[in-house]
Amino acid sequence: AMQEFDLNDPMPEEYRKRLVKLCCIEHGIEMISRSAILDFLSEVWRVGTYQAPSPIERVRTASYCWQEVGHSELFYNIAMDLDPVLANEDIPVTQYAFHMRFPTWTELAAVNFFTDRVGMYQAREWMGSSYVVLAKVAPMVVKDELGHTTMGYDRLERICETAKGREDAQKAIHKWYPAALDMFGRSESQRQHEYIQWGLKKKTNGELRRQYIADVSPLIAKLGLAVPDEKKNRRFF
Repeated sequence: AMQEFDLNDPMPEEYRKRLVKLCCIEHGIEMISRSAILDFLSEVWRVGTYQAPSPIERVRTASYCWQEVGHSELFYNIAMDLDPVLANEDIPVTQYAFHMRFPTWTELAAVNFFTDRVGMYQAREWMGSSYVVLAKVAPMVVKDELGHTTMGYDRLERICETAKGREDAQKAIHKWYPAALDMFGRSESQRQHEYIQWGLKKKTNGELRRQYIADVSPLIAKLGLAVPDEKKNRRFF
């Protein structure tokens, strides 16, 4: 049976080391101590309010930013309990998707659809986690990320109602689809197996990526767009 650990429980050093790595660095991307998330949310706000086609879309953008700030506070608090020094460090975010720009409303829709969906898949891995703190917050994060990716897809559907919109959406998808696939990490990573061994993950990076491709490809086709080659413009496999 998998051993569970709660806040302040004594832990094996190997477990604590991997837990800190997972919460403070790999999934500390959204933490308010990282400048990358501030830059990301600033661009979401700028594009999502000034280019929004309707007042209700501006409201949806505001709600999105509010929920993501809530995630930032959540992960910051989790990290503070594990390692206050790392929690307050502005550690560079290595996932290049968070350094890409999305200057148009169409690209923002693609960002929400693709990258927030990755966040949903990652959060589902924490459901039933051996770290009880993660297991408790996972359902809320999954629910929020499902709402975010659904919002992005809904926006893409509206954009694709015109020929010009479909053309712009196709370009955005070719840009953001490979970036989203790379967000799962390298398929041969040794660390993923250690996470699984300690009950911090359930599936490998490759398994999550294959599930993502199987789920997303028919949704792209439903928009009337071409599904990009899953190996094109990729950095990690």
